[in-house]
Amino acid sequence: MQTQVKVGILVTVGLILIIGSIVFHLHFAKVFEKILSGRLMLQPGSKSLESFKSPPVPIFMQFYFFNVTNSHDVVHDGAKPILQQVGPYTYAEKQLKHEVTFDNSEGTVTYVQNKSFYFRPEMSGGRTEQDMITTINAVMMTVGSKFSTMPDALRAVIEIWFMRFKIEPFITKSVGELLFYGYDEPLLTKLGDLSKDPAHIRGKFGFFYPKNNSNDGYYSVKSGIFGMEDYQIIASWRGSPNVDFWKEDMWGGNACNMINGTTGNQFPRPVSKTKRLYLYTSDLCRSIYAVFQKEVTHGPLTLYRYVLPDDLLDNTPDNKCFCTEDFTCRPSMINVSPCRKGAPVVMSTPHYYQGSPEDLTYVEGLNPRAEEHETYLDIEPNTGVTFRAAKRIQVNMPLRRYSNLPSFRNVPDVIIPILWVNESAVVPLERTEALHRTLTLPFTLVKVATGVLIALGIILIVVALVKLGLLYRHKQNMKKSPAANNRAQDFIKKEKNSVETEKMNAGNDNYVPFVMTKSNN
Repeated sequence: MQTQVKVGILVTVGLILIIGSIVFHLHFAKVFEKILSGRLMLQPGSKSLESFKSPPVPIFMQFYFFNVTNSHDVVHDGAKPILQQVGPYTYAEKQLKHEVTFDNSEGTVTYVQNKSFYFRPEMSGGRTEQDMITTINAVMMTVGSKFSTMPDALRAVIEIWFMRFKIEPFITKSVGELLFYGYDEPLLTKLGDLSKDPAHIRGKFGFFYPKNNSNDGYYSVKSGIFGMEDYQIIASWRGSPNVDFWKEDMWGGNACNMINGTTGNQFPRPVSKTKRLYLYTSDLCRSIYAVFQKEVTHGPLTLYRYVLPDDLLDNTPDNKCFCTEDFTCRPSMINVSPCRKGAPVVMSTPHYYQGSPEDLTYVEGLNPRAEEHETYLDIEPNTGVTFRAAKRIQVNMPLRRYSNLPSFRNVPDVIIPILWVNESAVVPLERTEALHRTLTLPFTLVKVATGVLIALGIILIVVALVKLGLLYRHKQNMKKSPAANNRAQDFIKKEKNSVETEKMNAGNDNYVPFVMTKSNN
């Protein structure tokens, strides 16, 4: 084969290796994106669906109570409430989605999620559910907040019930009763006779009773079959894409009632530092958003930390629609009575973190700290999965001086913190390492393979160039030395003739080759 042909083949193969490797490397990211999206997609029988239905991540709920140590002075002398934080009381939380159905025409999956809680004494620092806490009487506060709008006859009856059952603005109950088990409240039973409300007829009250092994309604979320840009975005809650708890926004629209974002476990991928992350929380009965704060690490993964901004619950024009009562419209707080059947519940950040310094002066015992009271989500940006999170929220109630009720005539007008909750989850390190391998190993292999193939292509081209250079040099030498070239041609011709003569003589049987031998003399 002529040298020029060999050089051409080497160069062609080398260029194919180089260009092909570069093109594959540039397009592999898109191929990997499709593969990753396919693995995340919620479909019957998929691994992602199993994790979606039963998250394989330990979740804990830690409750911190505010024990009112001077309740007598508050009621009778109008003293400033003195609070003593007690906790944590830690519960393991198990989430299980069931009644899962798919609507491929809408690209949604519908489910209801039950949450169950199990007390973990070993994680509660020796505290038990039998510990006694003095806190505000939520049932009495609820009745008191509605007292002025009641018919005269009903008000008279309620005053009799207050005296008959010796109901006071503060109660002392066990942690278990205040949380999931509930305690007997005769006032509720009496109200149940009038209202026929099942919550009243039960005659028991607890701040999370009867929420153990319960759910907050049906959710429909995007399954991802039509793309990842709206993956797990809530399409509807309780059958509607909106809620009806809040007023019109500042432009006369319904933005404050819109359900935006996901439930917080997953976000559309990829996640960008410059964009807000929206999520809906039924605890606040509204959609909220988080903003990028910084990069953090969890095992080998680099995560994006998102936090709730200071102005999320601030007194701004955008939040005017969430203000249902002037007394409770304060920074870091939201009155959720519209979605609590009128109960005057005020949710806030723990210890009024991000709130007004003035609110800290109305009670003693609060000490807001970002590292303890800030809500955050640590998200892996390529998958949009939340790998570490802490949702921290505080339950409060206003204590008001209701002049028509003797028990409230001397109390100060103040919002009383009752308890705050830290709901946290951390994906185990072994799962982060597995995801890290999934995300990085293919790119590492492609990078190495690309480098090897490019190097091989370069080597082939270099070899071709060397061959081409030697051929060129040989031709140049031939042109510069014609005499030598002639001698070489004569030598080659003579050698050919000698070989042909040998072949002809080899066919003659009488031919004896002449062999030069050395004399023995």
